[in-house]
Amino acid sequence: MPRMTISRSNLSLMLTLGLVAPASAQGTPKATSHTVQKGDTLWDIARAALGDPFLWPQIYKLNTDVVENPHWIYPGEVLRLEGAAGQTAVPTTDTPAPPPRTAPMPAASPTVMPMSPASAMDQGSQGGDDGLGLFRRRRVDVQGAFNTYRETKFHPLRAGEFYSAGFLTERDSLPWGELLGPVTPEQIESGRSRAAVQAYTLVGMRPASGATYSINDTLVVVDRREGPIGYGEIIVPTGMVRVVSQNGSQTVGQVIAVYGPIRNGQSLMPAEKFTDPGSAAYQPVAKGLEGHMLVSRDLRELRHPQEVIFIDIGRKDGVAPGDLFEARRTAGPQDKTDADAIEEKMAVLQVIHVRNRTATVKVLNVISPDIKPGTRVVQVAKLPS
Repeated sequence: MPRMTISRSNLSLMLTLGLVAPASAQGTPKATSHTVQKGDTLWDIARAALGDPFLWPQIYKLNTDVVENPHWIYPGEVLRLEGAAGQTAVPTTDTPAPPPRTAPMPAASPTVMPMSPASAMDQGSQGGDDGLGLFRRRRVDVQGAFNTYRETKFHPLRAGEFYSAGFLTERDSLPWGELLGPVTPEQIESGRSRAAVQAYTLVGMRPASGATYSINDTLVVVDRREGPIGYGEIIVPTGMVRVVSQNGSQTVGQVIAVYGPIRNGQSLMPAEKFTDPGSAAYQPVAKGLEGHMLVSRDLRELRHPQEVIFIDIGRKDGVAPGDLFEARRTAGPQDKTDADAIEEKMAVLQVIHVRNRTATVKVLNVISPDIKPGTRVVQVAKLPS
């Protein structure tokens, strides 16, 4: 008798026509439990036992007393496999058609709010009226809105801005500690020896020579870069760490804030105390302090909002946190090939951090981004003392 070969497609067709009974219909007993073997996953067990890998949540729900995390099952665990008969991950019937739409409810008449005579006069005087009042436009008093904004009390300084801004060391000797890197063993192994540290990571620290850290001390992690001549180093904060324990001669801390890449080998310094000025309104200053821009913290060519730059006046000159300055272009010849410049405002700056001879300012608004080192800055407002 000639040998007949049945392909997978032919077998599927025969199963569909009922010419061949599936294994479960031929009397093969259905397993009611499964002992986990090395390499098993709920996905594989569902595919083998239930015929559909997408039914793995069904097995997990039956075994929550054994399996705590569905992504982690261990050899030797015995899992129950009973489930609803004929259950599948994908419905076997089409979604029923939606019910016929009923007649829409009549729309309620809009409520017309009474208009004050001043408002009516204001609207009636605007252009663009089509005669029905549908396209009337309200005139926006931009200058009035700006004045209202400037006079409104708000929160001018926040701790996060203060600690993340950075400063110039002014060649002062500071108590630098050292970040040694994540405490081992790490929860997730890193393939890079200088991989950036994430929030809540435990890190080892070495205090400055002759210094010690106490539990709950807060430290700032910083990058140190070469600064302008005569003003020391540029300090760029990358995060904050809180001391949680001691490990022999080393201190263990937990990362509580991330401002940039935190890597082993960076420096540590005790966090300065931040004094919150609360909500306050600025007071204009006539003929305020004058200074000059020294350098941008991030060494960019053009200025942009939220950028941090340093100026050459500080606490000894009367500068205080929260002060507002304007960067101004000086009138007169700028270059032999250019027309003479006129006095103009280039940007609005807010003081974030103050040291003895310098201050750290944040750019609030940019009008002309080509603010170069040496640009004049003028104090225009300050917070009440």
